[in-house]
Amino acid sequence: MVSRISFITLLLSFFTLFSSTTRKDAITKLEMHLSAFGVESDDFPSIDVYIDFINDSSNCHKWYYNPKHKDSTYRLTSAEMKTILSLLETTDLNEIKTTYKSQMSDQPTSTAIIFAGDRKIVINDYGLQADDPLKSMYKLVYRF
Repeated sequence: MVSRISFITLLLSFFTLFSSTTRKDAITKLEMHLSAFGVESDDFPSIDVYIDFINDSSNCHKWYYNPKHKDSTYRLTSAEMKTILSLLETTDLNEIKTTYKSQMSDQPTSTAIIFAGDRKIVINDYGLQADDPLKSMYKLVYRF
């Protein structure tokens, strides 16, 4: 009986250690602020995206600089959120480029904020020139 309890205690300790190690760098949230503000931006939306991967939830707020267009909100599907999470998980976040710049002026600037464990990775993208995984993520969240 004592050896069985010891084994269970050891197993639970191992599981707790393994879980806390994997959780330490786990991607938990993503914020994206896709701005359309720039030249001729009146008819293009800006979108603020909030994804909580732990609770499998999202909220996307689409808004326009031009008041003749109405604001709206939408949610991403679970499949879309899983795709985004997979794109992020297969990217080396230690090596990800955090600044992208366009050579053209008056381009929109977008920001992506990745929350991974206790880290907050901020990526600024002037002109929507980012490489993957951002380019693929833009296609998934941008609804116009």
